[in-house]
Amino acid sequence: MIYKVKLVSQTNAIVLFITGSITVIVSAEVLLPPSGLQNRGLSILIASIIIFIFYVLWQKFVTGKTAWEIDQNEIKIVWTKKFILGDSKDTTIKWSEINDISQGAGPKYYKLQIKLATGDTMKYFHDNLTIRDDFGEMIKALCQISERRNTAN
Repeated sequence: MIYKVKLVSQTNAIVLFITGSITVIVSAEVLLPPSGLQNRGLSILIASIIIFIFYVLWQKFVTGKTAWEIDQNEIKIVWTKKFILGDSKDTTIKWSEINDISQGAGPKYYKLQIKLATGDTMKYFHDNLTIRDDFGEMIKALCQISERRNTAN
């Protein structure tokens, strides 16, 4: 089965958040009265444009799209939209290479961790606000296959 999943780059999100915070602080001085614009409508328009620009930048730099093909033998992760400035490589993991799969909700992201027999851990972050993908179904499939394999061993 193939699952389409949107993921988030933590590093890119932090950089964009810091840049955005600085922009908001500088813009507030320019836009807000008494020292800023006196035209309330123009201030709202400019603020709306800034918010829209950061939304577009978030989609461009922070979010990536993947297709996860999961079967009884392996997990194939193909990046259909890679992170800009990131190291997003297509990956194939055999179930025999996996020690553990863990998951959990964080303050802003849902984290999926795949611990390999080599000691490496692969981490994937899913934005909690993204509801138009197959992440929930993919997690169920991963857990079911993992549990079956663990009880068989």
